[in-house]
Amino acid sequence: MNKQHLYTTLFLALSSAYLSACSSSVAADKPRLDEAQQQQLAAERAGHLRQTHVRFNALDKDEDGYISRAEFDRSGDSAFSRMDTNKDGVLSAADPKPAPRGEDTRSEQTRTEQIRTEQARQQQGQTQQLRRERLLQMPTTHSVAGMLAMYDSNNDGVVSRAEYEQGRAAQFAGVDSNRNGVLSYDEYVLEFATRLDQQIARTVIDHIAVTK
Repeated sequence: MNKQHLYTTLFLALSSAYLSACSSSVAADKPRLDEAQQQQLAAERAGHLRQTHVRFNALDKDEDGYISRAEFDRSGDSAFSRMDTNKDGVLSAADPKPAPRGEDTRSEQTRTEQIRTEQARQQQGQTQQLRRERLLQMPTTHSVAGMLAMYDSNNDGVVSRAEYEQGRAAQFAGVDSNRNGVLSYDEYVLEFATRLDQQIARTVIDHIAVTK
């Protein structure tokens, strides 16, 4: 969809400017993100936004340009079932980790291209940057820790099925800004970009706090 690509491109273009503003907003005599860290955060933000585009298209099963409540709920049910490995209807840190999602499905050409790209980066002296720990951590439904961060509303260390469904319902309502019962691409990306930038701001503040 042309409009989707337009919005994605716009968000990516704003990444560096946003991060530069976050860093420069700190007084000149205070610690701040260095240039390498700003670039790393910008790259991680761009990666998250690209994945948001992928997630929207994956959820939009009927390809009508919207995520219906049924499509949203179907994805949520699948995520909960996958993480609830002992099938007790509750998610907790004690649950066994789910099995890997499957074997590498990339084509041989794609794998070869990625290997060559990695080798080129190493030759340019960027190996240390590539191995650097992520600065930007966003909760994800791909881990129990992420599920707890997003849906443990009473902070008791577990997420029941009822608690999860309530959280999902609130999440859908929060994204559906025009209250028409479906999520548009604009709504979906804007809501995530807002949370993403809030997390970036916290990341910058946390970094400044520990480097004082």
